[in-house]
Amino acid sequence: MNLSDPIFTTLDSDQRRAVLHDGGPLLLVAGAGSGKTRAIVARIVRLLRDGVPARSILGITFTNRAAGEMRERVAKALVPGGEASVGDALARSFDGASRAAGVPWLGTFHAFGALLLRRHGNRIGLSPRFVIYDTRDQHDVLKRILKEMNVDEKKFPPAKFGWLIERAKRDGVSVEQAALSAGWRVVTTAGQVGKAYDDALTEAGAVDFTDLIRLPVSLLRGAPDVLAVVRSEVRHLLVDEFQDVDGAQAELTELIAQGADSFCAVGDEDQSIYGWRGASAAPMLSFEGRHPGAKVIHLSTNYRSRAAILSVAGALIAKNRSRREKKITPAREGGERPVMSVYDDQEVEAREVAAAVAREIRAGVAPPEIAVFYRVNAQSRAIEDALRMLRVPYVLRGALSFYERAAVRDAVSYLKWFLHPDDAVSLKRLLKFPRRGVGEVTLEKARAAARREGIPPSGALSRIPNLAPLFSFRTLWLAELPQMSPAEALHALLKGAGYLDALEASAREPGEGRQGAGREEDLEHVRELLRVAEVFTGAGEEGLLGFLEKVTLAAEEAGAEEAEAVRLMTLHNAKGLEFDVVFLVGLEDGLLPHSRSVDSPREIEEERRLFYVGLTRAREKVFLSLARRRNLFGSYRDAVPSRFLYDLPASLVRRTEGAPAESSRQGRGSFGGTGSVHRVTVDREPRYEQEIPSERPRKVRHPVFGEGKIEAIDGEGNDRKIIARFPVYGLKKILVRAVAMEFID
Repeated sequence: MNLSDPIFTTLDSDQRRAVLHDGGPLLLVAGAGSGKTRAIVARIVRLLRDGVPARSILGITFTNRAAGEMRERVAKALVPGGEASVGDALARSFDGASRAAGVPWLGTFHAFGALLLRRHGNRIGLSPRFVIYDTRDQHDVLKRILKEMNVDEKKFPPAKFGWLIERAKRDGVSVEQAALSAGWRVVTTAGQVGKAYDDALTEAGAVDFTDLIRLPVSLLRGAPDVLAVVRSEVRHLLVDEFQDVDGAQAELTELIAQGADSFCAVGDEDQSIYGWRGASAAPMLSFEGRHPGAKVIHLSTNYRSRAAILSVAGALIAKNRSRREKKITPAREGGERPVMSVYDDQEVEAREVAAAVAREIRAGVAPPEIAVFYRVNAQSRAIEDALRMLRVPYVLRGALSFYERAAVRDAVSYLKWFLHPDDAVSLKRLLKFPRRGVGEVTLEKARAAARREGIPPSGALSRIPNLAPLFSFRTLWLAELPQMSPAEALHALLKGAGYLDALEASAREPGEGRQGAGREEDLEHVRELLRVAEVFTGAGEEGLLGFLEKVTLAAEEAGAEEAEAVRLMTLHNAKGLEFDVVFLVGLEDGLLPHSRSVDSPREIEEERRLFYVGLTRAREKVFLSLARRRNLFGSYRDAVPSRFLYDLPASLVRRTEGAPAESSRQGRGSFGGTGSVHRVTVDREPRYEQEIPSERPRKVRHPVFGEGKIEAIDGEGNDRKIIARFPVYGLKKILVRAVAMEFID
């Protein structure tokens, strides 16, 4: 290995130690902006140049975007100027056709899980032709099940059952047990829905996203010979964003790591923000206990943010207890202190934020280098309106992505159904365009006949006259499939099934929407999908499955298209990104921290980490803002400054004219003081001089939770509490002196 290679000479001392570490497990504690991707890529390149076979290296991360960046950097380091060819090989590094191509396996947990199931799923009764159901597919299945079971969707929407089923699978318990622990009253119904959902997936030959992790874990646990094969192939394991693994992902990692020559886990518990989906920093915090003799290396230099920003972020996150003590050294000294502004209401806040965005653009900051972060999507409306008024272009990250476009989903449904004709969800979608004269009643009759006869649904469906031509063409297409590339197979399918012809005919019709101009756009989306398929060169079913897998997994990562525009997004969507200028809006209790988290110390710490993540996305400037009043659930209510603002030392934050000069109204606390420094001059918890009426009130009006029914009053003096039940938020225990509330007889 030549340490004079540029990929190694650009490393700092901590990164170099991580790259050169040999033997024994390694935990790389990599703070925000510390160059962890550079270190991971250099470690992979070092292994390759030391003679480690490429196919024995497995690198796992959480998003396709992060995996793509890793592949691109490895390709550039391996063959400078030859990124295209090497990058294409790396892009296919998880499909079977390229296993002999001499490239590392670099991808997501879900892609790796799918790979294991394609190769070994037959051991648990799963066909290698299985299709992957994304969130929308899951919703369609549950919607049909609830209708068949006469369950009221308004009371129990499909998304709620989807969440429960995912939780049950993730935690390794029955749906009934998950319903009990979640406090559901309809436990039996939940169990029936869960069973019907599993049956529907089995019948369709499908797995959902949770299955892509759960089933490989079950497979490796129950088949020692398969585990031995996987361990013999994966000799060097790297896992990025280790603070975000859930229980099943942690177990999958451990099962493979126990037999590896080297295991490197990379993460930062201060950026663990996905607890609501089962993620936990616990495996990272207990790493040394599970791996005696493990080496821990801290990447302690931040190359992204100015020192002024890091000082505020460090003061904030230091209040958390569930973390490792660490010192972050800024590589970029100085910078402007974050600016704090308080506005009368959310509309004023939005207008002032939009005006500040426009000023930054006029000062020379490129629009894509400016981001506005908020806690919940509902906050974006006021910001969007204000930006439109000033004609500032913006895009919403997390909005509809290319793979979520209607025509792309149509084409993917055709492909899924042609590979697995018992996939009811895909069949329902493909029958919508072009219309084939087959309705839900006809389909249900065929399914009922299949159940009576004990045959697969496709056996009865093929007897429907209007579907017979489609089944006949499918037989011809399958016969030709071994000789076709994925792009050729997809084009032949869409052409032979009549979809492309119908799309072209519809595009020639006048009008917008789903005809005329709208169909022209659909047609272009399908052509672009065919161009995507050209990257996959493996012939036959295996190459087509690799393409289908990429498209399905990518659809779960909806994101804004590239544009010369300001980025708007939730704090969760900001993870992994960086910008020159960042605005964090709505810094109020009930939003940040979210009202669902205020009763849990653990969840409060996660909300603080979320704030920390937002702060550390910024390179140059940070603007913080909140409103005195906010419109929640259709009416204006007094807002309470986020408790996290009291974690920020006054000397580190600069106030603007938008902040009140002396004190905020109704005793909520002061963001004033003299000069231009933001000062906190209240107790760590705001106090309210209020009495509970002697005649015990029946109701209370809370500024965040709305109107609720008082069920109990407890304590005396400063410790007086009420216990009230609110329609949306449920049962809450509230310290009377901490919140301005109105009591109602």
